[in-house]
Amino acid sequence: MDKTSQEPSQSMTQAHAQTATGSRPLNTSNNAARSRPLHRNGLFDDARLEETFRRRVERLVQRPPSKMSRRLQAINYALMFGVGTYMVLYQDYGDRPHCFTGLRRWYFGKVNSLWTLSSEEEKELRERGQLR
Repeated sequence: MDKTSQEPSQSMTQAHAQTATGSRPLNTSNNAARSRPLHRNGLFDDARLEETFRRRVERLVQRPPSKMSRRLQAINYALMFGVGTYMVLYQDYGDRPHCFTGLRRWYFGKVNSLWTLSSEEEKELRERGQLR
């Protein structure tokens, strides 16, 4: 292959490298020496800038969450609990038995016992004349 056939591929590679990194041309001598042509050692060309960036990112990770973040997290947990409870206890899964049938029987048995009168309470209210 002669030099004229190699030039278009090299210029295409340089053009692709320029569009991938923005408007800055890449240092082709540095790229040719690397075993992986698209690998970059760091985020910035300057080691001092890269260290500043990494230090700021670490500081963000170490910071405690804000009050708003905590509130949103509490709201999220409350909504998840509410939706889960609804899905287990009230969602209609049809007439056939399913995995929540036993839990539903127990729960609605407790709810019914809470809202209905026992035979002793009913007898006492009838004696008082408060129940017909």
